[in-house]
Amino acid sequence: MGANPGDEGIAMYVESVSTRARADTDRLISAMLRSCWPGGTSDRTELGALEWVRRWGPRGVGAMPPVCSCADGRCLVCN
Repeated sequence: MGANPGDEGIAMYVESVSTRARADTDRLISAMLRSCWPGGTSDRTELGALEWVRRWGPRGVGAMPPVCSCADGRCLVCN
């Protein structure tokens, strides 16, 4: 795989996460919980949302696409 412009930045980010202090990780998780789940980890369930998921949510797997057999993975099947 060739180098992408963001590869170096991604590598630096992964390294910074792996060396992060436990207290920093705990603060980040707390901030995410407060922002994303204001009701906490047992946030409420909306009946309207349940009905929407029943009607429009994920279904079983459909037809499987053909498997690519080209060397680069860039044939018309892949793209």
